[in-house]
Amino acid sequence: TVILLPDKEPNVGKEPRDSNIDKVVSRIKLRRHELKLTQTELAKVANLTPAAISQFESGARKPSFKTLSSLSDALKVTTDYLLGKANKSYDDLLADPKISAMFKGMMEFTEKDKETLYEFYEFLKMKAKQ
Repeated sequence: TVILLPDKEPNVGKEPRDSNIDKVVSRIKLRRHELKLTQTELAKVANLTPAAISQFESGARKPSFKTLSSLSDALKVTTDYLLGKANKSYDDLLADPKISAMFKGMMEFTEKDKETLYEFYEFLKMKAKQ
């Protein structure tokens, strides 16, 4: 009987590196640098520890959804941006005068107006995919 041994130690108890986590890691770090924040400053604004920020940026630890939300608020981006599903930050969007004017105008909309606008947005999004 021949017993074949693996060339390397099996990946027991370890998760394979996820490319989505790599995006989160790089976007947290990139955005922190764009805002000229230290890890300690970001930690304070996001109500986290500097060690946690360091671990997120090194990929040693994955942020929870709640933590991603705190980080997105502190970094002035959407969670979709951090997850790699969007390519623009809040600042990028608000730098566009048309978008900025729309956001300001929407503050006065009724709930019904907001719902209508959202439905139109969904329609345009679907149309763009075609």
